[in-house]
Amino acid sequence: MNDLEKKNKNFETNFYEYGKNGFAFIKKELHTEDSYKTDIFSVYGADGTLLAAFETKDTALAAILQSGLEPISLH
Repeated sequence: MNDLEKKNKNFETNFYEYGKNGFAFIKKELHTEDSYKTDIFSVYGADGTLLAAFETKDTALAAILQSGLEPISLH
């Protein structure tokens, strides 16, 4: 295993631990159904589990906070 692989594995392990401690992030995604396309804002636990999806980023953030989770930025 090279250094980059070790760093990635360490990051994944640490990020998973964040998920166990109540962190969540928002991901903007394109939803397509038939000929209709729209943006949705999906909320994921730090372990990558999809928790919910919302029409606006503000609503997604409010849901995270109301649920007692802490929002984190992936940027």
